[in-house]
Amino acid sequence: MSQLSQAVVRGLIGAYSAYYDVEEIPGEGPLKALCAYHSRESQYVLSKKAELWAAESHEYLYLWEVEQMEEGSGEKIFAQVLSDGEPRIKPHSQHMSTYLTAVVLYESAAPRTLQQLKKLKKRREFKLSLHGWMEFRIAAVDLSTGEISTNRAGKVLEKDLKRLVERIIANYKGEEKTQ
Repeated sequence: MSQLSQAVVRGLIGAYSAYYDVEEIPGEGPLKALCAYHSRESQYVLSKKAELWAAESHEYLYLWEVEQMEEGSGEKIFAQVLSDGEPRIKPHSQHMSTYLTAVVLYESAAPRTLQQLKKLKKRREFKLSLHGWMEFRIAAVDLSTGEISTNRAGKVLEKDLKRLVERIIANYKGEEKTQ
């Protein structure tokens, strides 16, 4: 992996650690970190025992770093995120939503890979959405051009991720010039 790619991974882990519980994955594999976010909102009357409603939201974000997005690598990431993330979902009456998110950093991609990535989707509703839902979203960042490709559910990630990655790359290049 290039130094730029490693710098972006470190920068994203640092940025995500402000809101997520970050677990860095040791080793040389492409999965670099698992970031977990949990939120619970509720309304009660007079005391917390008299709760009117509660809603829990969760997100499990998987940070990947690959040198080349080859054909079929999007499906492999999709399968790994689902196999690890789905057992983490515990639907109940106060569960609102869980997002399984994959952020993939790459330097080059096979032509059809990004088209296949855009078609990846998985949404699951628990007890007709009374116990919430789960949705898979993916965003792939081309470090050579700054382009971001997402599936339909991942469109909400695009703007913030682009701004964050551009800032990390600008800081990296600024440091590179002074060294």
